[in-house]
Amino acid sequence: MRGGSLGLRIYGGFGVVIVLTLGVAGIVFFSLLGGYRAELDRNSLQTIADQVLFGVEQFRQRNVTAVQLGAYLQTQSSETGALVFFLDGDGRVQRDLSPAAEYEDLQLPVKLSDARVRPNIWIPGDVEVNGDELPFVARLVLVDQRDNGVFVAIALPDAENSDVVSDLVPRLLISGLAGLGVALLVGLVITRSIYNPLRRITGAVHAVGSGRYDTRVPEEGPEETRELGRALNRMAEQVQENEQTLQDFMADVSHELRTPLTSIRGFTQALLDGTVRDEEQRQHSAQVIDDEARRMLRLVNDLLDLARMQAGEFRLQREPIAPTELLEHIVEVFAPRAEEAGIALRTEVQGTLPPVSMDFDRMVQVLNNLVANAIQYTRQGSVTLDARIDSANVGSNQLGGDQLVITIADTGDGIPPNELAFLFERFYRGDSTARRRGTGLGLAITREIARAHGGDVDVHTVVGEGTSFRIAIPVAPASEPA
Repeated sequence: MRGGSLGLRIYGGFGVVIVLTLGVAGIVFFSLLGGYRAELDRNSLQTIADQVLFGVEQFRQRNVTAVQLGAYLQTQSSETGALVFFLDGDGRVQRDLSPAAEYEDLQLPVKLSDARVRPNIWIPGDVEVNGDELPFVARLVLVDQRDNGVFVAIALPDAENSDVVSDLVPRLLISGLAGLGVALLVGLVITRSIYNPLRRITGAVHAVGSGRYDTRVPEEGPEETRELGRALNRMAEQVQENEQTLQDFMADVSHELRTPLTSIRGFTQALLDGTVRDEEQRQHSAQVIDDEARRMLRLVNDLLDLARMQAGEFRLQREPIAPTELLEHIVEVFAPRAEEAGIALRTEVQGTLPPVSMDFDRMVQVLNNLVANAIQYTRQGSVTLDARIDSANVGSNQLGGDQLVITIADTGDGIPPNELAFLFERFYRGDSTARRRGTGLGLAITREIARAHGGDVDVHTVVGEGTSFRIAIPVAPASEPA
């Protein structure tokens, strides 16, 4: 059965178990039957012995001779099928009187002295008659009024009860085979109930593996099989969603790369074919080419960062950094952009903040992304950077202890509630309006960087009032693995 199908193995296992069970049941039954047969022989022998004793008592009252008694016992032997022997005091068969005298070799293990001492009791035992061991009873029988008696032994041939066994065995075999057939049919039904769902699940796995991500299996069968079906369906749904997300992302990246490449190619062609003649136009063309190249470089860098995070090759260059220094750097970078947009860019530091172990460049990347988004989606009002030491839980991590919490709050449009659950998903871009440009990698990278520091990020928003992003980093981080 090695290497065979699961259905054949299950069904074969049922068959083996059933056969073994019937075999053990048969062995136990016949072992018990042996004791039952012995008890049945004893009861039959006792019944025959009582019949013989009754006849002997009747003859004794008539003062019959031993020969007459022998004739009577011959009749009883013929009717009952039992073997009746007359024995002398030494246990030898008296052939002239015994109805079963043709049995020449009779070895009686019972002591006839016991029968002499207890003349009114049948002494049981087993006797070997011509090589056959038979159950018997022996008794001292008084045959006349002078208390003269003879020893009578009555044995029951094995053939008397062998008919019972020979009658039972075929019936038991037929019953066993019928039970085996029914059990195999039930086993077949059970096997199919287990194997068929697994076969459908196997087919669905092959279908998903070949790219048919809309394949689903019915959740039926035993609980374990239903759970396996549910897990497969969830996996197929997730793969389908991931595949669709990846396709959307590839389309977005292609668009993001196509736009700057188109600009670069256009201005490069203008420089090459002499369309751009004066120095001012050449400077403008060169600036556009440089800006678009930088834009593509940022996109490529984001993709490389994301790939390293997915591969587990993301490493931080930690050093003690003063939070105020980090905020001052961000404000210095974004102050011109905020002023141009007519938005107030403020910082608020709560108390004296100790240096925190962090990767300065990565935290700048995080805050750059969040502050740039805040300015982009705020039509009027302000963007505030707040830093404090707090023990509040941020995101899904239950950090506990002191942590640096930096909040970027704006008074912009807010984020629709239906987008919050997907906001930090990789490749997610929100709606498709012109104001929501980008590849959908920024917030995913932000969360990865925060978690790499042992912290997390979360968001609170009210549509029409603004959005607040919080980044939490433990003040005393756990040691990083080497």
